[in-house]
Amino acid sequence: MTSINIPGTGPTGAGTGPIGDVTDRALRVFATAARAGTFTRASTILGIGQPAVSHAVQRLETALGTRLMHRSRTGVELTSAGQLLLDQLEPAFDQIDLAIAPFTTAEPAAVTISVSTSFASWWLLPRLPEFKRAHPAISLRLMTADSDFTTNPNDIDLWIPLGRIDRPDLEIVELCREALIPVAAPDVATRYSGDPTSLLTAPLLHLEERYESRFDWPRWFAANNIDVPDRLAGDRSNDYSLVVQAALDGQGVALGWEHIVADLIDDGRLLAIGQPIVTQTPFVVLSSKRKPLSPNAAALRSWLVAELATAT
Repeated sequence: MTSINIPGTGPTGAGTGPIGDVTDRALRVFATAARAGTFTRASTILGIGQPAVSHAVQRLETALGTRLMHRSRTGVELTSAGQLLLDQLEPAFDQIDLAIAPFTTAEPAAVTISVSTSFASWWLLPRLPEFKRAHPAISLRLMTADSDFTTNPNDIDLWIPLGRIDRPDLEIVELCREALIPVAAPDVATRYSGDPTSLLTAPLLHLEERYESRFDWPRWFAANNIDVPDRLAGDRSNDYSLVVQAALDGQGVALGWEHIVADLIDDGRLLAIGQPIVTQTPFVVLSSKRKPLSPNAAALRSWLVAELATAT
């Protein structure tokens, strides 16, 4: 098991740096940087400069006498010692925050929910007025994240991830099945039949993700027992909102998540081509087991479950 030597705590008080550098602030900056994945993103969350984040982490590493993070052009990666420290800090910070919460606010805190940009744009925002009418006293804080690797449930109340998340510290509630169906603007969709092979010659719109994708065109063709080349032709974007918009603009055929494109199909702005494919990976909403949901957060979760149960 990896151990961390905190100077001044041993029999001789030996260490590589002063114990005064191991402050609550330094530890919180480190934890935020670890969750955010980059110093730049951590600086935005904390409202301080990026050099201040880097300096705080460096001073903490000097004080502890161990490397906590590896830096690269794409972000930061925790060392084994850094991961151990983060695992020990998070429950401690949760207890501190819960202890002082009654003294820091006179009103219930806003419910923070993290979702993808596409879910926020095409499903959640059009329905929020209905939620606010039913719960006018509940304030919401909507955060968008298009990578599960930069979201930490200890910083939020509810989280709808993009992919499969299996962690023992999370409570998982199913929202809806994952069903996918090709969609396109009417003038494009009418060129193709319900036969999946007809889409081999279609202008496909692809979602490119930095990490493993949830479902994509190669998997869709494979599910229909159709062999495809290693790289399918077509336009690509790393933002699913842009993929949907391109389909609306008549630029090609998108692979639509049923609950996101259902309203657009009902409005006639998109047409479905063929039948949906249902996977074994449902969409879920997550929350941390380390802190109980507030009544307001529980009300939002119940509303999401009820609304999405009727979406597919």
